[in-house]
Amino acid sequence: MSSVKRKCFTIEEKSAILHRLEAGESNATLAKEFGVSHSTISTIKKNKYKIEPLFKANVLKCKRVRTSTHEQLDKALLQWFKLQRDRGIPLNGHLLQEKANFFARHGKIVGESLSVQQSDVHDWLEKDLPTLRAQFSDDEIFNADETGLFYKLTPDKTLKFKGEKCTGGKLSKERITVMVAANMSGTAKKKLIVIGKSQRPRCFKNVRHLPVDYESNRKAWMTGDIFTKWARAWDRELTKKNKKILLLVDNCPAHPHIADLKNITLVFLPPNTTSVLQPMDQGIIRALKAHFRKNLVLKMIQFLDGGCSSVECPKITVLDAILMIQDAWTQLKQGTIFNCYKHAGFVRSNVECTITSDDFNEEDDVPLSIWAKAIDKHQLPITNEDFEQYARVDDAVATCEEPFDENIVDNIIADDANSKDSDGDDDEPEFYPTLSVSEALKAAETLNVFVQTNFDDDHMKTMMSRIHNAVRSSYYRTKVCQKQTQITDFLR
Repeated sequence: MSSVKRKCFTIEEKSAILHRLEAGESNATLAKEFGVSHSTISTIKKNKYKIEPLFKANVLKCKRVRTSTHEQLDKALLQWFKLQRDRGIPLNGHLLQEKANFFARHGKIVGESLSVQQSDVHDWLEKDLPTLRAQFSDDEIFNADETGLFYKLTPDKTLKFKGEKCTGGKLSKERITVMVAANMSGTAKKKLIVIGKSQRPRCFKNVRHLPVDYESNRKAWMTGDIFTKWARAWDRELTKKNKKILLLVDNCPAHPHIADLKNITLVFLPPNTTSVLQPMDQGIIRALKAHFRKNLVLKMIQFLDGGCSSVECPKITVLDAILMIQDAWTQLKQGTIFNCYKHAGFVRSNVECTITSDDFNEEDDVPLSIWAKAIDKHQLPITNEDFEQYARVDDAVATCEEPFDENIVDNIIADDANSKDSDGDDDEPEFYPTLSVSEALKAAETLNVFVQTNFDDDHMKTMMSRIHNAVRSSYYRTKVCQKQTQITDFLR
């Protein structure tokens, strides 16, 4: 019998190994360093989708995560416990045991309705906000909120979708949820969270990195688990940087109280006041959607200019939506964010704002004159006058589960089934073709020449040069350095 002691890695160690594999280190190198077989490293790589969520959830020192005999029942009971705790309802072990038995018998929960008191916006602005402002600067005050997005929606379907809450059915297949967070000064925009229905959409094949944090569940909604994981990861990041921030959120069921946050002060806005007090609802999300819809229509125009009919235009995938919403987030101006905080009452009216921006009128990317001509050319059913209606068509879309306990077990079962699927919508392409590094370099060189010779924007030229240099460096790392090239080879 072998006397070699079996090596067990913690979740933190497994995550570090995954990062090194993604950076290009080989299985053999890591196996030799850690004194394990190649198959052990391969197993860690295979279990990437199980390890990453545990690491983000701060399960760092565990070596094995043992599941209970009745895992779905435990998940449902924990979700119910969190819901009741956030409502301020006292619980004990006997009550939890009785509720677990009820789950097992009936598969559902009967919950209490929460009576919501109307809060006075003026009191919060005059009493609570000054106390918070005294502790945190404009750079340290953040607001986060979710919005639903019909990412395939074209202008001609606006009336069909307007006012739709979309809690299920066919329309939910065309919806994602996006969480947006930014600070009061507009100098820090957090990485977007995009929540879809499929854990691994087909269009993600060959995609190594996304510009957003992608999550999934059967209804593409924000959940308490997703929000908690995001907040804890951010808290760890802030702790390393020795920075503290204030995070303001509404009190929807997907925003639970989170214990033990070290560098994030989590504050909930008063119930039924977020339409007035929440900065994201004062125009930030509206501007984000306006940019997204503008990008979507311009993509349609690009297809039409290429000779496609409106019927033949390629379908918009989740990956397309992610890239366009990230582009829209990048386009959003610092001044727009600051002005929305000001409109929510965070800045006194007698304070003069030195930042001015209007994301709807400023001709920052495609001038409105060109925009109008392109629309007229292809006879698209939209004008500048009704564009805002198109941009706001999904404002009423639900972004989280309503706090009805009877939905908990059904959602747990459905999400467990969804996590085992590695597919996406049937109408999405199988995958996006992978570009070779040579093709990427050729494209970067062509684009660099175009930018350098057609634009008079020094910042844009500098950024394009950086992109070109980065792609070129990648080319030489992967192509030239793989060969045992000698300097004399270049002199022949």
